[in-house]
Amino acid sequence: MIATDTSSARESRIQVRLMRLALAAMLLVTASAHGTEVPAQAIAPPPAPGPAAGLADSAALRATVFGTPPQDKAPMPSRVPLAEINIALPWARPLPDVFWFDRKLRVWLSAQDKPAPLAILISGTGSDGNTAKLSLLRGALYGAGYHVLTMPSPTFPGFIVSTSSTGVAGDLMQDGQDLYAAMQQIVAHLPRKVRITDIDVLGYSLGGANAAIVKSIDAREGKLKIHRAVMINPPVSLFSSIGRLDKLFASSIGSDDDAVERMYRRLYAELANLYRASDRVQIDEEFLLGAAASVLRTDAEFSAAIALSFRLGLENVFFAGDLYAGTGVVVDPKHPPKVGDSLEETQRILRNKPFSEYFTKVFAPYYLKHRPNSTAASLIADNRLDIIGGSLRDDTDYYAQTNSDDLILDNQELAWLRDTMGSRIALYDHGGHLGNIGERQQVSDMLDMLAGRWPGAAK
Repeated sequence: MIATDTSSARESRIQVRLMRLALAAMLLVTASAHGTEVPAQAIAPPPAPGPAAGLADSAALRATVFGTPPQDKAPMPSRVPLAEINIALPWARPLPDVFWFDRKLRVWLSAQDKPAPLAILISGTGSDGNTAKLSLLRGALYGAGYHVLTMPSPTFPGFIVSTSSTGVAGDLMQDGQDLYAAMQQIVAHLPRKVRITDIDVLGYSLGGANAAIVKSIDAREGKLKIHRAVMINPPVSLFSSIGRLDKLFASSIGSDDDAVERMYRRLYAELANLYRASDRVQIDEEFLLGAAASVLRTDAEFSAAIALSFRLGLENVFFAGDLYAGTGVVVDPKHPPKVGDSLEETQRILRNKPFSEYFTKVFAPYYLKHRPNSTAASLIADNRLDIIGGSLRDDTDYYAQTNSDDLILDNQELAWLRDTMGSRIALYDHGGHLGNIGERQQVSDMLDMLAGRWPGAAK
């Protein structure tokens, strides 16, 4: 069921990553076109979110793009062993031809050579299980004596295809169930030499909310006995946070394809350099922001790069969801794409579709059909951390780290987090969204939370 990395498999994955790089490039530079869509029932989109203070803060924008300066990073071990694991999951849905390269879930393990607690790390929106941010957290946790297992976001295409039980990503509880089931399979099939004394779960951005949901599921089912959960820069309302980034896209880029192409051309040379130097070839948020940090200079440009990076992740979720749900927005359910088919028209259509359209035309139609008595309003409410608010408030093994200038939170959501978590939240006065991951204080606080040393920790 589990396969480790081989040179031939590695070469095959490099070819796949090249395909994804080319696909992402086409998504960026192709012009807008009108596609044939199946009319959707009248579904109201999520309400317009309140503004996030960080979007108007130059320091927050720059922290989000540049990340933690090298001189401020926590000490890391000189060597962290890393094994890639590929696992076929028994409940996987039939594989669409166009996703032939994502049949197995891919995760990464850094194992100690002695009994140790296991820290399971979940990636952020649209990202795989081996990002630069995960690498920083992996190093810190491994150096502190943990086995570390890193997993992709449930909104990452590879997860949607190999692991999702619906194919329609973005529902906190459903994605949490899929993550929890996958974790059980992975832990059960780890080599015997990996001796686990305890299990904690962490995540950043959307992965932070996913981590808390997974712990809440385990509290009911008890199959992993998860001890503590740490949310790093989580959203409070998933749909509101994405809505803010859609508004940022509209205000900084708009629907002008020429503007997107101009930005892409500015980033192209640096993207090519990163591609040549990186072992993780994938156009995602970190890849784009890494290029942006090298060539962009103004707050307006940084805003556009941040918005563009999130939009790329949404395009993958939209495409996969439409294909699996058969909603016919960009994919004809009677004639789904096959290997070798041109996706150019699909890419052109997706490029200008905001999350509100994914919600009204794919997400809501699918879940309204499969959840009796649900409404569009209830689907929106079910994707807030409020659904586990009681656990977050009363269970002292939940923790959070966030920033007062986070780009995905407004003041009310930040206040909700502080009121709900009480003394079990670390609130930093800088960092934007994820811009202080790996910083000395962030790492020290995270390790104290996991070890039960944080004020308010369960004894």
